[in-house]
Amino acid sequence: MIEVLRLEFMQNAVIAAVLASVVLGVVGTLVVVNREVLAGGGIAHASYGGVGLGFFLGMDPSALAMVFGVLAAVLMGLLRRFARQRNDTLIGMLWAVGMSLGVIFVHFTPGYTANARSFLFGSLLSIPRGDLPLLGAVAVVLVGFVALYYRPLLAYSADRAFARSRNLPVLALELVLPAAVALAVVVLIQLVGVVLLIALLTVPAATAGSFTRTLASMMTATVAVGVVVTLGGLGVSYAFDLPSGPAIVLSACAIFTAVRGVFPLWRGLRRSFRDGLA
Repeated sequence: MIEVLRLEFMQNAVIAAVLASVVLGVVGTLVVVNREVLAGGGIAHASYGGVGLGFFLGMDPSALAMVFGVLAAVLMGLLRRFARQRNDTLIGMLWAVGMSLGVIFVHFTPGYTANARSFLFGSLLSIPRGDLPLLGAVAVVLVGFVALYYRPLLAYSADRAFARSRNLPVLALELVLPAAVALAVVVLIQLVGVVLLIALLTVPAATAGSFTRTLASMMTATVAVGVVVTLGGLGVSYAFDLPSGPAIVLSACAIFTAVRGVFPLWRGLRRSFRDGLA
């Protein structure tokens, strides 16, 4: 494994995994704490319309995926606030429209379009070095945003009615948070793809939430869990010749199961055994 780290594509994958973990720590925590998992999935799938349009126009699919994701996020926030429809109905519609547009654009793209499949299921090992500055910029922007607006985000996440009573910009946060998810999509879509992205966006944060008590500590722990999950999945992918995206997601789910299931069960059994002996 040490030898393969000398290869440029593996170095790119490791750097991308660490940068993506920072994004996971920020956005994933906010998604889980605010119970916006379905909205995150809707934005991720809607962004595939941008991927398809990028292939159709011969432009950068990641850049157009970000544009589609941000537009879907803002539209979702406005519809949620002003339209008299259920949130899950609106999210499901944007989810389906984005995926459908992406498939149609890819269908009408002339020539070889197999690379579009990597955006569905991810390909961490194929991330070029030229994409790393964009990943780093997204991570810096998101960390800076949380650092500047941590207290409003904390109040908004804890109690939106309280946030309104304190004259905090609740509507702005309702629009900005989905937009942050859209930025995260640009980073994570290359790791695990659109189909599996919702798992990577939520499972590490849910894992960290089981042993943290504050928003800041949960974000920090999610970054650490993200690094373990992405690098661990990358190692499993290399060792067993598996697709990197599914390997990363399965690693995340295995750690979540251990932290939230096996360990508490083991502690409960030990406690019951000690009480029985007493």
